[in-house]
Amino acid sequence: MIPQVRLPGHSDGWTSADRAVVAVNIGDACRRQGYFFVHDHGVPPELICDAYSEARRFYRLTLEEKSKYDTAEDSQFLGYRALGRERSRVHRGTESCEQYRIGNTTDELAVPEADFYHAQFPQSLELFHHLTRLSDGLLAACALDLGLDENTFADHPGTPLHRLGLNRYAASHPSTSGPKNASAMSPHVDLSLLTILDQDEPGLDVRAADGTWLAVPAVPGALFVFIGDYLQRWSNGLHRAAPHRVNKVRNDRMSIQYKHRPAYGVVIAPLDDLTTTSNPTRYPPLDTGPGYMTVLKSILNK
Repeated sequence: MIPQVRLPGHSDGWTSADRAVVAVNIGDACRRQGYFFVHDHGVPPELICDAYSEARRFYRLTLEEKSKYDTAEDSQFLGYRALGRERSRVHRGTESCEQYRIGNTTDELAVPEADFYHAQFPQSLELFHHLTRLSDGLLAACALDLGLDENTFADHPGTPLHRLGLNRYAASHPSTSGPKNASAMSPHVDLSLLTILDQDEPGLDVRAADGTWLAVPAVPGALFVFIGDYLQRWSNGLHRAAPHRVNKVRNDRMSIQYKHRPAYGVVIAPLDDLTTTSNPTRYPPLDTGPGYMTVLKSILNK
């Protein structure tokens, strides 16, 4: 059963007391399973609808038109990932998904023309900002659940490299060279602090702590949240990262996926306050700058 959490409205208005209440409500879910639905989150539903409309409009373009926005290291990986562009992390094939990314950029890399990649997605960009504020509140609550200051995970210099993904899975999209029964998106854990997802059709599965796969329903008005690798590392495993996958689709399906990430080059390692003799350091340090870019380059076909 997937935990259900009701929030005190839009995170812009949360007080520290509100965050403490949210921490109590999500703490058990973060520790035991690493995923939950949030209700009463205050994100305008019309923005979610508008983001889907913008994505559908873009995906109706010809491949030649879409390819003008191809993602690359020079774009800090904003832009379009065509079908077959992303390699699977569990087999030799590719993922059965078209993707588009918008979000923040950093001056520590070559500065792309971000406006070029965002121009067709003004409502999606507004949704991105709402989801950023919601994630800030959820992350503060996660810190409080761990007995830390609410700003622990956010108090780092630089611009966080948050991303909003507009993903399209079509029934006609096979894995270009993967196993016949491969998932549309292979099982993996996100390289993020946390991820917020909305889907217009069911298809997402999440793996519970006991190893069973659970189908995540499309719940009107609710957003699905799951913990990523970075928060699991920082919390020394006290908050569980949730493996997930997308099944082969029979109907066209779209999802909106927001990933909350730290600034470029933040090194993540278990916090001293969360390591003890009974719970020693479980993860080596991880550089979210060049190391993260290396992972992206390794999974993206040229």
